[in-house]
Amino acid sequence: MLDAMTKFGGYRVDYLHHGLEKDQKAFAFYLRAEITPGDSYSREAKRQLYTGLTIIKQHLEFKHLAGIYLDVDSLENLNRPAYLQMKTDILNGMFKRLFVLDEKAILGSVNADHDMLMLFIKTRGFELFTCKNGECLPLELLKVLEPLGV
Repeated sequence: MLDAMTKFGGYRVDYLHHGLEKDQKAFAFYLRAEITPGDSYSREAKRQLYTGLTIIKQHLEFKHLAGIYLDVDSLENLNRPAYLQMKTDILNGMFKRLFVLDEKAILGSVNADHDMLMLFIKTRGFELFTCKNGECLPLELLKVLEPLGV
């Protein structure tokens, strides 16, 4: 996983527990970060990975983790390989919950917000959540809809 963090455009998808399609608690962990010019790897991606795994261990049940999706890329690039695979997997019913350590990994620009809205509609809804201060809460995807006029 760390090798994917060494270059812009790097990515990695790791599947952990198969056959979770009927598990209502099944979730995936998505992280996205950029690499600072001059750095040998993305420190932010490493921080998100280690912090996210710690949160999963402490507050979520690891046995429900379907996969980890990592992109070292910009939010504006909607063709990030791990992001595309995550979208395919959620559309195929592998999981219905998506954990992000930082919502900026997946939301925060008009195009990214619209893409997430389209995924939400195509899947007929999924839970996007984050954990802060020891509490895991769903993100309000409906707030994303408001600026888009939905």
